[in-house]
Amino acid sequence: MNTGGPPLHRRGMAALTPDIDDSLLNAAATLLAPLRETLDGIDLASLDGVAPAVHFDPYPAGGARTWRTFPLPEPPTQSPPNVPTADQLPWTSAADLSALIRARLLSPIEVVDAFLARIDVLDARLGAFLTVTAEQARERARDGGRTGPLAGVPVGLKDLIEVAGISTTCGSSMFVDRVTDRDAACWTRLHDAGAVLLGKLATQEFAAGVTGANDHFGAARNPWDAGRIAGGSSVGSAVAVAVGMLPIALGTDTGGSIRIPAGCCGTVGLKPTYGRVPTDGVYPLSWTLDHIGPLARTVRDVGLVLDVLAGTRCERASRSGAAHGLTDIRIGVPRRRLIEVQPAVAATFGAALGVLERLGAELVEVTALPDLDELTAINRVIAYAEGSAVHERFLAAQPGYGPTVRPRMEAGRSLLAGEYLTAQRLRTVACAAFATMWRDVDVLAMPVLPCTAPPVGSTTVGLPGRVEPVATALIRLTGPANLTGLPALTVPSGLAPDGLPTGLQLLGPPGEDERVCFVGAAYEAAADHRQYPPHGWRYRPPDSMNG
Repeated sequence: MNTGGPPLHRRGMAALTPDIDDSLLNAAATLLAPLRETLDGIDLASLDGVAPAVHFDPYPAGGARTWRTFPLPEPPTQSPPNVPTADQLPWTSAADLSALIRARLLSPIEVVDAFLARIDVLDARLGAFLTVTAEQARERARDGGRTGPLAGVPVGLKDLIEVAGISTTCGSSMFVDRVTDRDAACWTRLHDAGAVLLGKLATQEFAAGVTGANDHFGAARNPWDAGRIAGGSSVGSAVAVAVGMLPIALGTDTGGSIRIPAGCCGTVGLKPTYGRVPTDGVYPLSWTLDHIGPLARTVRDVGLVLDVLAGTRCERASRSGAAHGLTDIRIGVPRRRLIEVQPAVAATFGAALGVLERLGAELVEVTALPDLDELTAINRVIAYAEGSAVHERFLAAQPGYGPTVRPRMEAGRSLLAGEYLTAQRLRTVACAAFATMWRDVDVLAMPVLPCTAPPVGSTTVGLPGRVEPVATALIRLTGPANLTGLPALTVPSGLAPDGLPTGLQLLGPPGEDERVCFVGAAYEAAADHRQYPPHGWRYRPPDSMNG
């Protein structure tokens, strides 16, 4: 395909964006070159009659479902949870905390004080929080009721999510004094369900990246190995949950930014079906790719949070999955698309498939999945174009974007409208391919990442048969779910030989969030890879983090 755009050279880009200097032009050109190369390989004739998915809907045109539906079994009757000791409290699930508070076996202020004390001890070494709202949290715990599905449960919000009267920096020094007078819709729903806000969590600047690096506030540190990235951009959410500073947190996900840090830090992360959770009051990165979802240490807890956010029945599905097998569930495995994952990841993924098979699932080879490199390029074109449009008025004023983010914004400004629309049309084709796949499988299984967490500061990652940029590698297996809007869950799948977590990713048809939680909880219960706390983090920072 010839995109019809001008050649990608410095003079052409300078004519489009005359107000930027040579270094930014060169960096933006480097970002754009592989994307245009991929688009140039597409046959435009194959897109005849395909409309762009500018107003994106993850459901098939006309509403016809291509996937089978089936009822999930009833979950068993719940037993009352045990009251945790002081040492156990930070590792108690959100579901159990809420039940104990509603039963008046724990007090909200007792729970809040325990988590705030842990934040005070641990976060100086980890940097998960940008703002801690201790006094507001204690006031809420003292005055709030004991009702609601999240009664008294501490929660943290990625610092793109607005809360009236509290700063929302978006991880940028440009917004360090930004305080809004409204609550994001997602926070309103958590608040109304009884949750208690403990603070705002670290993010890559404007969520524009997947490594967690932040040029203004520094990166949150991976508690498994401080020399490895913790993933991004919802990095603070994953780190805080992983070490028991929070039982649940919210993140956003445009190319994998809930699931990537969850995979790097050994937590559960859920990206819901596109559109299920309102994005009002959340600073956008890409309007048609952005999703909001929870991170926690159990599938049941992320399901509970999604129930509150979207009116699903994922908590019930999770309890059911943990108690039942997967007989007659067809799980697709795109083995031909997974040859370029590191051997350690391939090993834990293979072991996870073995667990699913022992639970009764039928493993089905998927051969028609679209090319992952092409899907990654399409995702990036849309994200760059929409992201630069979000920031256009700031970019024109030459504000203080960090050097990690600014080239990405300039890359988006340099894309042509035709290239953006071509990417959206290719998106429609990708959605149709997945819709066809759902005729034969109920859930799709992949690793969440092709590698374990790369070293901090690395720019490339080595995979079998190729070396590629870290950012491209990290989104290859997560980005397709954003492009198609499908629900996607990552669950810890054990440790690689280097001691770092790996994750199993499960995708379902649009609207089948309960299904992925059912399968994920069944796997979680059978495999029991909830490897928390990370090495030495039960009470205080390990010696390796002191310094």
